[in-house]
Amino acid sequence: MTDSELRALIRANPAQGHRALYDTYANYAYAIIARYLADCGSREDIEDCLVETFTEVMLHIGTITGDSIKAYIGASARNRALNYCTSLRRQRLHTVPMEDTAEPSVQHVQEQAEAREMQAQLLQEIKALGEPDATIVIQKYYYGMKMHEIAGMVGLKPNTAQARCGRALKLLRKRLKDWR
Repeated sequence: MTDSELRALIRANPAQGHRALYDTYANYAYAIIARYLADCGSREDIEDCLVETFTEVMLHIGTITGDSIKAYIGASARNRALNYCTSLRRQRLHTVPMEDTAEPSVQHVQEQAEAREMQAQLLQEIKALGEPDATIVIQKYYYGMKMHEIAGMVGLKPNTAQARCGRALKLLRKRLKDWR
């Protein structure tokens, strides 16, 4: 099937046209990708890269200029494979074998458990403040939102939201005074 026939089929029936495009050029793209990923990827990586390549091609098929769809697919497959190989190499640099990792100490595990328990209790105390105070405190200190954004979210003026936040923090300090 020629490129002009493929373009016409894609315009007339996109699903059938995309299938014909894949059937026509999949082996070509697979060979290019396999050549670049042979040293750094597995067969699954090659197949994933092929799918990503054709996804990109099918999304941009209407904007491909020039006479040759094959050239566009070849360049896209090469570029996608190079990016994929770079990504795989970075992953390997940051991957540490299990035997090289230290086992967590009992004390470390216990400290983490205590910290999670304290966080859960703190969140429970914040929720006990009621609305809109709980939302104000959570959005400000957990999500780092600005007070004017929070005020808009809860339907208050920024000064009012700031005052409610201050009163809520005083109340939390009072409730959690003996907590440590």
